[in-house]
Amino acid sequence: MEHALLVLEYDAVCKKLAGYCETALGALQAGQMKPAFDARAVWSLLDLTESAYALLGVAVPTSLGPVRDLRRQVMLAAKGSVLGGSEIYQAAESLAAMRAFRSFLFARREDYPLLWGIAQGLADAKAIEERIFESLEPDGEVKDTASATLAGLRRKLVSLQARIVEKIQSYCTGKTREYLTDPIYTVRDGRYVVPLSASHRGKIKGIVHGTSGTGQTIFIEPEDVLQLSNVLREAESAEREEVMRILADLSSRIGSIALAFEQGIEAAGQLDFILAKAKMGYAEDGVLPLRAQKPSVEIVNGRHPLLDRASVVPLSVSVGYDFNGLLITGPNTGGKTVAIKTIGLLVLMAQSGLMPPANGMRLGPFTQLWADIGDEQSIQQSLSTFSGHIRNISEALNGVKPGALVLFDELGAGTDPAEGAVLAKAILEEFHAAGALIIASSHYGELKAFAYNTSGFQNAAMEFDAKSLRPTYRLLMGAPGASHALKIAERYGMPRRLIEKAREGLSSEQQDIARMMEQLEQSQRQARIAQGEADRRAAELKKLEAKAEKKLAEAEEIRKTVYAKATDQIESVLRDIRREAMQVFDDLKKSADPKTLEASRSRLKNLQEVGDELASQFEMKRLTKALVPELAKGMTVRVEGYTQIGTVLGEAKNGLVPVQMGPLKLTVPIEDVSLTQEKPAEKKRMPNVSLSRALNAASEIHLRQLRAEEALQQLEKFIDDAVLANIPSVRIVHGKGEGILRKVVQDYLKRHPSVKSLRDADPAEGGQGVTIAVLR
Repeated sequence: MEHALLVLEYDAVCKKLAGYCETALGALQAGQMKPAFDARAVWSLLDLTESAYALLGVAVPTSLGPVRDLRRQVMLAAKGSVLGGSEIYQAAESLAAMRAFRSFLFARREDYPLLWGIAQGLADAKAIEERIFESLEPDGEVKDTASATLAGLRRKLVSLQARIVEKIQSYCTGKTREYLTDPIYTVRDGRYVVPLSASHRGKIKGIVHGTSGTGQTIFIEPEDVLQLSNVLREAESAEREEVMRILADLSSRIGSIALAFEQGIEAAGQLDFILAKAKMGYAEDGVLPLRAQKPSVEIVNGRHPLLDRASVVPLSVSVGYDFNGLLITGPNTGGKTVAIKTIGLLVLMAQSGLMPPANGMRLGPFTQLWADIGDEQSIQQSLSTFSGHIRNISEALNGVKPGALVLFDELGAGTDPAEGAVLAKAILEEFHAAGALIIASSHYGELKAFAYNTSGFQNAAMEFDAKSLRPTYRLLMGAPGASHALKIAERYGMPRRLIEKAREGLSSEQQDIARMMEQLEQSQRQARIAQGEADRRAAELKKLEAKAEKKLAEAEEIRKTVYAKATDQIESVLRDIRREAMQVFDDLKKSADPKTLEASRSRLKNLQEVGDELASQFEMKRLTKALVPELAKGMTVRVEGYTQIGTVLGEAKNGLVPVQMGPLKLTVPIEDVSLTQEKPAEKKRMPNVSLSRALNAASEIHLRQLRAEEALQQLEKFIDDAVLANIPSVRIVHGKGEGILRKVVQDYLKRHPSVKSLRDADPAEGGQGVTIAVLR
């Protein structure tokens, strides 16, 4: 199987995956990645990738980039070694990155339990990492604040340095300047010296640290500078000792968590590796395979992951469901090899926990993958192309297991065609009998017939455009493909006389088969184009149907809402009429005056007529609420909410119909219209003015932001209508403001004879912004 990984260029996919990793350890795991051939292991890998893919879809994880593989250094620290400042600082960065990622996943542990199970191994040593950051600069230098002792020593060093410079500078500017060859000082071997002229030797006491090439200049360190320099050296030595003590302390702290650190580094590398798979899935438009119960693969518009996405032709194929063997035929340079490699590589990616670049994929994990692709010729091993192929096939035959996927490119090639075809057929039968799934390519006509006639096998062809004499690189399932050898030879410049001579060498039967194959290819292509157009139109029709269904649902919902509101309004009016009728009966009982009796009878008659009319409309609406009438110009109709009979003026459009109602022209919803045999000229008795007011009276009025004069005018009419409608109490909304309008309203109500009492509304009702008046 290692040979299969090699010829399918699996290592190139691994390198590509490594580019999505943030850590060196993650990239190392990507480079060493191998596919799984156990179904449980495959789905476990894909489950982790799916979890990471879902995580990336909703949040951006904290970076694991700062995590370094310092396991060896940390284990040395655990044994007492002192690490360098840069190594210690990188260890702290690694700890901080691990802790941040652990906190990020901890908050989402219920949604991503698989990733959290790994993240729990990340080290959490906040105190140690903070101590390191407080003590070291990013380049590993120890900060002055690492300890009070170090801070004091470094202040002393600065002071001594300044004193030395001041003292040595005095020799260049004072009386001794005339003894120097140049009025400048230099540093030799860490010592401050001045260039004393050899002719003035002895004029400045000190230690000689060399002479010039000519011997004319002596570099001397003055005695008083020498004493200060010695003190400086002692301070520098003490400073180095303190720095080493601090580094030793920090190393010891890291060494104390060596095992947790090592475990955390491995967990970080694994998480980085898993996230890289998900990132690659997003970048390559990959898919998570659906699960199949047995070894099989179905790919929808799969793309070779190593080819240019802009030019690669998608491939769709299915093996292991209706048949276990697929024979791909077609012309040379037609894409057979690429198709086989694409199938094999996408399977390997899926069984490695990667998301293959495709529109869809269904997979039943294979137990093995064998491949014989390309030229296996080897001069060193004295192998011909045919021998190389046979060696690979023999190795596969000896080790094949049920459920294996076997890929053959140009099966049986490299030897006598007759013998090659017979051998290829036997090989296919042997692997099929062993329970393997086979995808092979060939030019042999005998194998095309074999795949057509043998149960469990199917033909497929690489499409060829006969007009342009170019391959389209599309895989067509269900039919064999012609080789088009003569047409391709002609396209690449072969003399026409040779083409004709070769064609004459074909038997009439061979020529008939070739023409039949070409016609079949052409028919398949036309059928595929027609099917594509039919699918496109079907998709458009489906969208239109969905849109129409949505509109109908919305219209039905609106109709139901309107009907419910209208029904509630009619029932409310009927209740009011019944209440007024009861009041009339009470008046009749209390009064014996003939005029009062006559007025009461008149009121009852009016109430009865209005009640009958509303009840009739209500019942009609109950019976016809689900019916939408077929309307035409001139029809007489009733319109919901109106007592008059109307006439249809024209056709309904967008659910609305124009109707003439007396002097009015209205556009009303068609569901509010019902057909009637009554004539528009037939007038109905209308209720008297008092009843009309009663029916339309309200129990609340809003006077906010009105002037006092306007407010009183509206309030007066409101109270009169409410009294006539026999409303027991009313709400006057005047607002709080400065309280002026509230006082005007309440003063008026106190004087009104029909107001029994008044009060401010409760806080829940509006408080002092509303007045409640009880009517007599």
